[in-house]
Amino acid sequence: MAAGWRVVETVKTRYAGHARDALAPSLAEHTDLIIVIGGDGTLREVCAGLCHVASDAPIGFVPTGNANVVARELKIPLQPAAAIDLLTTGKIRRLDVGTLRTHPEAADAVFFLAMLEIGFGARVVQLTHRLRSGQLNAIYRRWGDTLYAAAAVGALVSPTEPLFRFYQDNAAEPRHATAAIIANTRCYAKGWSMAPDARMDDGRLDLVTRHQSGPGIFLRAFHAAARARRPPTTFSRYKQGQRFLFQSETPMTVQMDGDPLPALKWMDVVVAPGRLRLITPQ
Repeated sequence: MAAGWRVVETVKTRYAGHARDALAPSLAEHTDLIIVIGGDGTLREVCAGLCHVASDAPIGFVPTGNANVVARELKIPLQPAAAIDLLTTGKIRRLDVGTLRTHPEAADAVFFLAMLEIGFGARVVQLTHRLRSGQLNAIYRRWGDTLYAAAAVGALVSPTEPLFRFYQDNAAEPRHATAAIIANTRCYAKGWSMAPDARMDDGRLDLVTRHQSGPGIFLRAFHAAARARRPPTTFSRYKQGQRFLFQSETPMTVQMDGDPLPALKWMDVVVAPGRLRLITPQ
């Protein structure tokens, strides 16, 4: 109120997709600012809902999730009081959004804010999702990092990663890999960076691919990520582009912004520049 704003509605999400399909499109019609209090998944849903109705409404973000990748990337405070203060002291920035189509005939795209991942990291996310959906959900709420570590150990003994092919920016000839991260953000997890050159406002996506597997390779890749450096070129490649097409005869294990997706054989990933308007620090 002191800053001249008036709260016109407060709504709690009731199910997965609620913010995307109902809340965001409805709120965009009669509000000048939408404030999201939640995690990366809720923020992504609101952004997707606004994109689907071509709304340019700005978003304020008070992060209360576990990973808070977008907040860490943009230096949005993780403390609620400071994040709320930022709503009146920050600036609105235009940020890129990633789009995903999972079939050549798909009419609508799925939106992501931070990353898509194929391979080992996606298996970790899927195993964590299964654990947190069962009796270990209470453990996840208190010790989420421990559950992720347990899932990583399980992913190390999972089946060998299948080979897939990908095309960059409509290239005629494909390249091959066994794992990939398509990143819109530098931040991958809490202080880690798999794509250290990624920016949310450069109109590009960063692609990090790996063509070798094994515990030693995984450890070297995550050691580089912990130091925010590119992984060694002996087993990886780093590229930047606006579109990446992935194809595989064997279903690929995929995660998006920390949430598991169904196994896919085809993915068309394109950057949508400036589709998100978000309040960030000056």
